Amino acid sequence: TAATAATAATAATAATAATDCAEPTNLTNSTTRSVTTMQFDDPTRGRGLQTEIWYPASPETADLPRNKYSDYLGRGLIPGSIEAAEEEDAIGGYRDGITIAELDETWPNEAVRDARVCDQCTSPWPLVIFSHGSGAFRASYIYWTEFLASHGFIVVACDHPGSARYTQVDGEVIRPGGARSKRSQMEADRPADMLFLLDCMEDLSSKRADSRFAGRIDTTRCALTGMSFGGWSTAAALESRDPRVKAAILQCPSLSMSGSGTLAEERQEMEVPVMVQLGTEDTVIGEAGNEAGRRYVQTHNGPAYCVEVVRGGHVSFTSGDLYNPKYGNGIGSSCGSLTKPGTQYEPLKIEEQHQIINSYGLAFLNAHLRSDAETSPGMAASAGTFNGEYLTANHFGDEVLLNAKP
Repeated sequence: TAATAATAATAATAATAATDCAEPTNLTNSTTRSVTTMQFDDPTRGRGLQTEIWYPASPETADLPRNKYSDYLGRGLIPGSIEAAEEEDAIGGYRDGITIAELDETWPNEAVRDARVCDQCTSPWPLVIFSHGSGAFRASYIYWTEFLASHGFIVVACDHPGSARYTQVDGEVIRPGGARSKRSQMEADRPADMLFLLDCMEDLSSKRADSRFAGRIDTTRCALTGMSFGGWSTAAALESRDPRVKAAILQCPSLSMSGSGTLAEERQEMEVPVMVQLGTEDTVIGEAGNEAGRRYVQTHNGPAYCVEVVRGGHVSFTSGDLYNPKYGNGIGSSCGSLTKPGTQYEPLKIEEQHQIINSYGLAFLNAHLRSDAETSPGMAASAGTFNGEYLTANHFGDEVLLNAKP
């Protein structure tokens, strides 16, 4: 079983208040959400994971002050931790001259820190576990993690030590380097981290280690999700065939680059519903990576969907625009093209890309984690609109390529 050491940190904020978390019917009319930070310790591996949990919050918390970016960094309580975060190989690497003080002013958190959990929902919420990309950070995907919490999911994302550009464990700042950053070690650790978090969430819900989550998390309806190296980690974790995992979303997965590069062909798990999301102009995983993602869907036996953002790239599947609106590879006004080498393309506005990613992702999760939505109001959220039927149609014209295999 998972050993949990909960340390309250901070980060997140309330969103638009809905009268009941069962009622949202579109992407913006969503329930209030909150966020909390915990450290989970796995004694069998000697590994601690700083972890963010986003969850539906009580509507009256919507007017509370929003989270600040420094809350993700423990408010700087560790001496030198803010300065370490600002170094160019940590958070400072997202843009020259960026500071945590600036991010505290500009970061658009819509979650309240450590707010009271929503008590208007009578059924436990499905669980979504997210794995970040290589050299990334757990908070850099709020377009996705906060969004899902606002639609009635518990969303959990850890930093993978050795792979994260910055994390804190046991009161110390941890940066990449050493044995844990060797590729083979990261490939072993990351899928294990995701499944360990699933155990931790089961403990939180069933053992009442935290009153906020006691009986609130349905770990029998879990989706694994991840971006880039996290997408590969998701596919690798699926190979465990954990019966609690009912769905998976792979965002621009590094299937052709990680492991032996043959997981798409050699995998054993081919029944759990999957969605692969790609950026047609992704120059990081390249055409080989995009083709591996398409092939993963095409050869899958169970329900499978491939959603391609035609004018999207690798970083489209992050909140990197919040650090740097000219980040590149899917973010900005002009980026190098994969499909037409040597030329530039104009990415679709990042807000519109995220709308595509979130719309299909939400519909997929509602369809495969909420079979009882109609009879369980607390689980319904936006399932009336974003559901299995939504998945079978192209709602964005030429901006999307869709392969649906219900």
